[in-house]
Amino acid sequence: MGKVHKLRTINPFEILGLSPQIVKELDEENLYKLVKSVYRTLQMIYHPDKGGCAEKALEINLAFEALNLEKNPEGFRKFRKLYIERLSRKSLKNQLEEWQNKYRKLSFYHELLKEKFWKFLEEGFEVLKKLTENEEKNFRLKIFDLVSYINFSNFLRIKKHMFFKEIVLSSQFLLKKAGWENFYHFIKNYKILGTVKREHLEPWALLVRNLKEERFFLNDYMKKETFIKEVLVYLTPELKSNSYLFFYYPSEPQKVYLEGMLLKVEELSSFELSEILKNKILKMKPELSKASFALTNIQD
Repeated sequence: MGKVHKLRTINPFEILGLSPQIVKELDEENLYKLVKSVYRTLQMIYHPDKGGCAEKALEINLAFEALNLEKNPEGFRKFRKLYIERLSRKSLKNQLEEWQNKYRKLSFYHELLKEKFWKFLEEGFEVLKKLTENEEKNFRLKIFDLVSYINFSNFLRIKKHMFFKEIVLSSQFLLKKAGWENFYHFIKNYKILGTVKREHLEPWALLVRNLKEERFFLNDYMKKETFIKEVLVYLTPELKSNSYLFFYYPSEPQKVYLEGMLLKVEELSSFELSEILKNKILKMKPELSKASFALTNIQD
């Protein structure tokens, strides 16, 4: 009963971490698609079988049941209407106070952004250097590909594992493998910017979109100025799980890439990396790396 009562006082959209603004802007179909995407991602994190919190997993389940457009369209529309109404409930006094607070925050963020951006420029956007400073380390990153999931999850032939991918990091190169591939791509000059905790950001709202066949598809990148304005203040130059992972190509200075949600970071020994290089098929991605590369040089 306590959980049901909680759903009556806390809007299910709020439990799933969606803002009233994004709930208002998206049409019903795309909003429900986003709700499902967020719900499944949160369940991967909080499900007890995966070491998560049972109480939080139950709360997320109840929130999704309340917003299940297919089974409970009346509930979905009711909670959406109530949530959107929050945008117009504020009195003039509250609005003035909110604007004053926003101005103070923006002034603070402006100074902080200048400081942090300069710091990243000085470091060349190379977070990996900090990870490998004292000794040679390699890492394997397990990532949930949010962009692919939002774009293609309604395709019946798409399997769940296709929305997960791996990145192998060393101090000298990066290997990347999508969920539908059996091989890694070698990528050079791909710089880690860092991670942003999921509760700070709704990155899909910031990504560049393309209209194809009367549907909007998300690209896996945002404009650099958007990243600086909306994301940089939350960026942590570390590899943290349950966070969005961002990369940068010096050859494409106006784009910042969202790889997805970082689920797990594993340290790889030199032997394990050597086995990947020997036993996995490695292919170049010329559109991602303009530097020529010989596989034998890596293995040496």
